[in-house]
Order: sequence, then structure tokens, then C-alpha cells
Amino acid sequence: MSIVRLTDVEVEFVRGLVGRVRWAKERNDGFPSPEWSTKEQLAVALVLGNQDYLAGQGYLMSSVLDRVCVGMISRYEDRIAWLNDIRDAIDDLIRGAG
Repeated sequence: MSIVRLTDVEVEFVRGLVGRVRWAKERNDGFPSPEWSTKEQLAVALVLGNQDYLAGQGYLMSSVLDRVCVGMISRYEDRIAWLNDIRDAIDDLIRGAG
């Protein structure tokens, strides 16, 4: 994890994703549910690194970072470092939930 700590807004973002990420990993081969909003689907695919899903929706990883994470990554010089921090936080929350 990088040196920059997640803000309260980012922590809430992560908490909102935990259940969806877990569901996608455990029940849908890492793919988001079509019943979720587009932003939720893109966020789950982004966190899981599901480039097949993103490409199928006509997105590149970089454009999804811009769309999903607007306002949350300005403190990071490296957007991938931010994404890795989000992934680490989700993994921590999932492990903590057992």
C-alpha cells in the first residue's frame, strides 16, 4: 500500500464496493451484475481488473478510472497507486468480514 491514506470519502466508496466485489468474485466469475448501475459495474470491473468486461462495454482502464474515481484521486500522482490502495482496502475489509 502506498504512503497516502484513504480519505473518508474513499473509505465509504470502498465499503460500498465490498459486497459487489465479493459477489462478483464468488458468484459471477469476476463479472459485475447487469442489475447494478453503470458506475457500480465499472467500479467492480475496475477493482477486479476485469479488462474483458471493460472492453466489452467499450472502455479502457484509464477512462474508467476517470469516470468512476472523479474527485477521489487528486492527491495521488499515480492513479494505479490509488487503485492498488482501493484493492488493498477491499481485501482487508473482506478478510475482516470473514
